[in-house]
Amino acid sequence: MKIDTVKKFLASCLVVLACGCQAVGPKPDAEIADMVVPAATPSIKEVVEPGHISTPPILGDGTSPTAQVDTSEPEKTKDGEEEKDPKRDYSKVLKDPKELGFEPDDALFRNVYYYIKKSFVEDVPEERLFEGVKSEVKDLLEQAEVPTDALETLDSGKKVLPQLKSRFGDKVDEDLLTFAAILGMLDGLEDHYSLLMLPKDYSKLQEQMQNTEFGGIGIYIELDRDDDNRLTVFEPIEGTPAYEAGLMAGDKVVKIDGESTDGITLEQAQNKIRGPKGSKVVLTVKRKGEKLTQDYTVTRGNIHVVSVSSKMLDDNVGYVRLRLFGYQTADEMKTAIEKLKTQGAKSLILDLRNNGGGYVDAAVDVVSQFLDKDNGLVVYTIDRNNRRREYRADHPGSLDIPTIVMVNEFSASASEITAGALRDHGLAKLVGTKSFGKGSVQQLYPFSDGSALKLTIAKFYTPSGKVINKHGLEPDIKIEMEPRYVGRGEKDTQLKKALDTLKSMKLSKEPAGAGS
Repeated sequence: MKIDTVKKFLASCLVVLACGCQAVGPKPDAEIADMVVPAATPSIKEVVEPGHISTPPILGDGTSPTAQVDTSEPEKTKDGEEEKDPKRDYSKVLKDPKELGFEPDDALFRNVYYYIKKSFVEDVPEERLFEGVKSEVKDLLEQAEVPTDALETLDSGKKVLPQLKSRFGDKVDEDLLTFAAILGMLDGLEDHYSLLMLPKDYSKLQEQMQNTEFGGIGIYIELDRDDDNRLTVFEPIEGTPAYEAGLMAGDKVVKIDGESTDGITLEQAQNKIRGPKGSKVVLTVKRKGEKLTQDYTVTRGNIHVVSVSSKMLDDNVGYVRLRLFGYQTADEMKTAIEKLKTQGAKSLILDLRNNGGGYVDAAVDVVSQFLDKDNGLVVYTIDRNNRRREYRADHPGSLDIPTIVMVNEFSASASEITAGALRDHGLAKLVGTKSFGKGSVQQLYPFSDGSALKLTIAKFYTPSGKVINKHGLEPDIKIEMEPRYVGRGEKDTQLKKALDTLKSMKLSKEPAGAGS
């Protein structure tokens, strides 16, 4: 998949004005903890010194409601070699180190190193970590216009951080040196999913994954690529101020509080639309079929970030869309399905398209709602020591209706766990395009300075032993469609195919997982 294609997709993604976690790393696109196992919060000062280095919507109030993954693949040069990742830009923090937002110190460096050596999915040679540090610090020094010759005098047999500070601490801010050294060490892992999250980004991640509340109006917004990237309402959330005010899907937001939205970014729109509960925001809207614009004055309220939305479709088909796998996703899904069943749902479409994942336990709890037996295997992982850990349903489910699971190239991690398990157990057919193929598990290690390490600790496999990492899941019924058309009415041809497939399944009474 081409990098520019991914960038365009992520740029047009809707964002929950509550979220928007960007990874600190060479990739410019956002990446949210796509599959994480929550870890206890250690204090940076308490970790024993481990040694030395020689050893697709934005919730009109936030960033992507999907847990995004960095789905870009390295571009190839004309000679067939992979292009190197672009260098990080340190210009802003070199002018003012406070822009970094925290003070990375020796303890943080030691902690990151400790967890790499203790938990990373594979044993990485010390020399690779050492060279990663040198390379990234060299980039920092070059941008600071500091000679780099002294880097060649570093002794790989000694602690690298004191050496860096003694050589360059009087020329570059020591916090920046430490920061670059940490990023370089992580680069040495050659794993784009392992990264250091800045405090502001980790805080946003927690807000999204924990389904917390924020002051806003409750709409998903996007930049509509089919209409000169105009700020557009993708969907108002039922029961929110935006919904009650009459805002509708497809409305073009031409002004916010009297200021034009021409050229606005989703983050800028988020900041303008969000605000304290009880305050007001005025959205000037151009609606299809109407000549004049209309002002909507909306009083902000407390918006609960939801990961699940649902509705009834024709022919008694219930539709549930999961935007991520957060703390409350399983409970939200259970509530949504119970509501659909009371409305007469006889079959189900579970839409995991554009869902980059989330928590392992959330995926297990979702799958549990379908399994008719207790202790059914949902997924298993293999760690660096070849230890197998099984995740099983802790209670039998009762959802016994024909089911289609929808996936596409942006369905990753927890989405693939869910889709793979349901198909392996013969409970669903997959419709769409091949999933992304992210079969690794990350663990979060929060630190007392507000930052957090996200580290790959294992690879996961479906109940039947299928390898997902770099392979993905092939759908039972494949139908190509641009990811940006998910949920776009007639343009969503994959949804139409899913409906047709359900209809044929009912007629033939074919088991959901047949042919998988």
